[in-house]
Amino acid sequence: MATYYIKQKTFSFKDSFSVFDADQREVYRVKSKLFSWQNRLTITDLDDRPLAEIKQQLSFLKPRYIIEENGKPVAEVTKNFTFFKANFSMKPQNWNLDGDVWAHQYTLTDENGTLMHVTKKWFSWGDTYEMQIEDESHLLTYIAVMIVLDMVLHNNNGGFAFDGGGGE
Repeated sequence: MATYYIKQKTFSFKDSFSVFDADQREVYRVKSKLFSWQNRLTITDLDDRPLAEIKQQLSFLKPRYIIEENGKPVAEVTKNFTFFKANFSMKPQNWNLDGDVWAHQYTLTDENGTLMHVTKKWFSWGDTYEMQIEDESHLLTYIAVMIVLDMVLHNNNGGFAFDGGGGE
């Protein structure tokens, strides 16, 4: 099992995150476009080479995002309508992300079991997530899914939703 941390940068005009490994070495960066009608973020390596992109799709009731790697869609993340809990589905992988918005605990699963467990840190400067990953073969997609979760549940960027998890 591998551990990664996603830390949101504070005092920024746009969404900006750093991804660290278990030894607290920065391994990726996530940056958004400053002026855009829709959320659009890019995951880069430390030399700012793009590796994956997160694109918000216009949707009124169910926030939806497309994750691309090498210019090709690899996942569509949709927030399902729920009260007071997190529930996202991913196609074509048939993954589900469920969690407790109030406890800041989330689990990504497929038909075979747990792929990733995530805990949002309670007392940190900016949003910080600890990711426990079973298999790193989809690491960029997992990171992108966690960025979507943060935008939808904790930054009110996901559109109209009745999940009670808008801000803190």
